[in-house]
Amino acid sequence: MSNFKLISYRVDGVYEGPHFFILNRGNNSGKPLKKPCPNCFVLLCDSEQEKESLYWVVYALHHGRHFYGSLVGSVIPFIRKKDLQDIITAAHAKTLSKSAELEKTVSSLLQLEQQETNYLKLQKMIRLLKQTMVYQLINA
Repeated sequence: MSNFKLISYRVDGVYEGPHFFILNRGNNSGKPLKKPCPNCFVLLCDSEQEKESLYWVVYALHHGRHFYGSLVGSVIPFIRKKDLQDIITAAHAKTLSKSAELEKTVSSLLQLEQQETNYLKLQKMIRLLKQTMVYQLINA
């Protein structure tokens, strides 16, 4: 079983060992982050393997909108630490017996993210090409 610890992020805090961040305010509450932001929790793990496993579990929960039902707040929605921890613990317990399936899914997700990054770069290059063509037309 996982022994992760969920704490509130502090700008002046020093976080040693394997960890990642989870957004806790706004409609994207529950989104896992590689870099911290002011409104996030820190998920501290015992090992790098546990961190990777939990990161992708949180990623799946976020994309599956599993945190949406736990959001509270009338103006700016947020998720409570206890609710977040309970959801992650339950989901991680389900995936512990499916390590091969989790590994295969993570591999596929990494490939899709790489493809998405490539498409975003391609879109940027097409936009620059259009700007260049229009600029040459006007200034020729």
